[in-house]
Parts: sequence; structure tokens; C-alpha cells
Amino acid sequence: MTGLHHIGYWVDDLPTAIGWATETLGAGPFTIVEDVDLGAGFRFRDRPAVLRHTAAFGQWGPVMLELDIVHEVTPELGDALRIGHGNVSHVAWTTDDLGRERSRLEGAGCPLLTTSRAVAWADWFEGGPLFGHPIEIHQPTPPVLAMWRNVRGD
Repeated sequence: MTGLHHIGYWVDDLPTAIGWATETLGAGPFTIVEDVDLGAGFRFRDRPAVLRHTAAFGQWGPVMLELDIVHEVTPELGDALRIGHGNVSHVAWTTDDLGRERSRLEGAGCPLLTTSRAVAWADWFEGGPLFGHPIEIHQPTPPVLAMWRNVRGD
């Protein structure tokens, strides 16, 4: 497990949010991923689900900022993820063993919400007793690592 990698926010207007984050926070430049591929096997509480969204990633000091706009979502998933303008969508860190990190978080009172095994391998968890928002754990794949390097300007 590593420390905080990125923080995400739900937004209603992606270009406006990017402009504000660039101007006010000095974040960016932003890389936009249209219709994020969560894979055919995307699951919410072990059932098929839909979370069609576009994400914009920009570097904000040592932390990456992710801004997300939702195009379509399974209603109960939208409720669990607290989708609404300005809400924290998630905090994220990485691991080299997603199964081990899943067991650790579930043992700490953070039940599994979603699983995605596509371009990105990531699980989302309830925030548990500390966070009022979900936690996303990545086991980074080569394409994701390449995108993150590009966002950081490496």
C-alpha cells in the first residue's frame, strides 16, 4: 500500500470544473478520459452495474486531482457513491496486491462496493468509520501507469 495517490470529485460541468481547478488551484494540465472503460464485468456489491463517466486527471502539487462527470449510473450505485456536484467521489491509493488490500480494508470496516478489471484494475470500498466517501484502490496496469506518468509530466 502507498499513501494518497489521488482525490476525485463529482462535477456537473467538466470544462468549467477544469477551468476552475486550473485557475484557482494551479492544477493541471488535465488529461481527459472519455467514457472510462470499467469492463464488461463491472460489479456493484457483486451484481452487474453501470457507471458510464468521463474523468479528467491533472496534477495538483504532489497529488493527482480527478474530476468526474457521470453520463449514466445504476441508481443504487449512484446513491452509494454519493454522486452529486462537488462531493468527494473518492480518495485513492495503490497496491501491488488488490486481494490483500481488499481483505485488509474489509477487516477495517470498509465493505467492498465495486470491482473493475479492464484497462484499470480497481476496487471501490465504503469509507468505513473515518471517511464519508468511498475509497478506491488501484493495482496499476501498464496503461494506467503510462497515463499517470503523462499527467505528472514525467
